[in-house]
Amino acid sequence: MTTDASFTFESTNGDLETARKHVRQGNLAEAERVYRQIASAQPDQLEALRFLANAALSRGDPGTAVGLLSRVAQADRGDIGVLLELGVAYRNADRMDEARSVFERALEQTQGRDTTARLLMANVLELDKRPDTALLHYFRAILDAQAKRQWRDESSTEPGLRPLVLHAMQYVDAGRRELFQGVLEPFRGGINAARLGRVDTALANYLHDRHDAPADPRQRPTFLYLPDVGAKRFMDTTSFGWLGDWSSRATCLDDEALACLGTTQAPAPAVFSLGALAATTSAAADATPRELAMPLYQRGASNDAIRDQAPRLFGIIDQAPLVRIPRYGPDVSILALQPGTHAAVRYGRSNAFCTVVAAFSGSAPMQVTVGGETRPVAAGQAVVFDSSFDFEFATHGDVQALALVLDVWNPEISQLEQQALGALATAAVNFDERLQGLA
Repeated sequence: MTTDASFTFESTNGDLETARKHVRQGNLAEAERVYRQIASAQPDQLEALRFLANAALSRGDPGTAVGLLSRVAQADRGDIGVLLELGVAYRNADRMDEARSVFERALEQTQGRDTTARLLMANVLELDKRPDTALLHYFRAILDAQAKRQWRDESSTEPGLRPLVLHAMQYVDAGRRELFQGVLEPFRGGINAARLGRVDTALANYLHDRHDAPADPRQRPTFLYLPDVGAKRFMDTTSFGWLGDWSSRATCLDDEALACLGTTQAPAPAVFSLGALAATTSAAADATPRELAMPLYQRGASNDAIRDQAPRLFGIIDQAPLVRIPRYGPDVSILALQPGTHAAVRYGRSNAFCTVVAAFSGSAPMQVTVGGETRPVAAGQAVVFDSSFDFEFATHGDVQALALVLDVWNPEISQLEQQALGALATAAVNFDERLQGLA
């Protein structure tokens, strides 16, 4: 004889199949009727509760949806899809604190990787009048999704998400434009507005409002490109009146440079810095690095762990007209190349800056190649180049090549432009740090 419990179980299974068939056929009203029957017989049947909640949402009844989805989420805490639906229900019910809490839980459970949860979190923050934080979450959601080859076009975006993804992209475009334009406003007084034309163009290209190609196709700055600065790969060192005396005093301090290289107190490489030069190409962990750089300044921060190793060298470096932007510059490194080393090709951040390479007095001859043009750098000599071009270092001597590498302002950049670019760089770094700091 069949018991009542087994009869109910078998009946429910049959009803579930019927309801699912109606859903597949698009008969949603019939599906809802069957799911109601199931929920009446089994009040904790999660599939039925979830369907009925979404049906309530579609009818504009988020309160009912919240009640049903809360029961489902309580029973199945690991289902991210349920959390997203519950968060949407809270949002539609104008219960923003609860919605934000649910999306935070979804992000925590996925270690911040669920782009839909972040997109919905951003939308809640926008509706809750928190535009700055909403901008960060929208932008992070877009970046993370596109890194997974999603949200690049309609075909890579779920149909149900397309309107919100499009809104997010428009919100990010407008928000970043407002942010950076606001940074420039203090510099626009009087006739200065006209003098910021190159900076405005650089910002427009950075924000993809314009698509101006560099003067030379080999220029590929990683941050800002200013038009009408020229496209010389190597700069005339006479344009840097301070350089001759400065380099003669700095490059005789081989002993301090070698003492810095001998320390183990190097800071971790950072974004936007010559710390990229610190890459080594050793074949094994205990092998001598073929290419080594020790940052003395990195993103504007002094490497105080080794400052005592090179007091005279630091003192001379501090006298140079470095790019001084909080948490962005200067960047100064001691570069060591073993004999026969050919370093990797790199690009700098902006043609607003120049890179100085000054070889120490005991250095082997170096070659600096910029945009395909090579210049030798003998011991005690210095060259200056536009690092928005591809550049690389090499040495073929019998001893180690040893040089200072540092960024200075391009002499074509006015004081006003330097100040405006510094403010833009600071804003970009602040935004990036907040973006990376999102949970």
